[in-house]
Amino acid sequence: MRVAATQATHGAGIDGASFHITPAAVLLLVLNLLDGLFTLTFLQLDVAEELNPLMRVAYEHSPLAFMAVKVTIVSLGLTLLCLHRSLRISQRAIQAGAALYCVIDVYHLAFLAHLCQRGIG
Repeated sequence: MRVAATQATHGAGIDGASFHITPAAVLLLVLNLLDGLFTLTFLQLDVAEELNPLMRVAYEHSPLAFMAVKVTIVSLGLTLLCLHRSLRISQRAIQAGAALYCVIDVYHLAFLAHLCQRGIG
């Protein structure tokens, strides 16, 4: 009984991989969500344009589709990396993703400050 509960808790995965979410993975998810909200806000204010063709199509469909696609794509990639966290490259990819989104979100904040300074729109 205890073995089954332990396996359920750790979630046996593909080829012995198990799912585990790290602080860096949580940070990546939160920063990705912030990136989406910033981008969506700038698109709605018509002060930016989406350059990613897939995300542009999603946004043209609806803002909700834009956010759903953005969160889903990153979450699926992160899930795959978390399933294979025992590989150093997976750990580094999660950390690099979190660092990249940190830089992107700082850029968004700087852009927002610039817009506020000149009077948005």
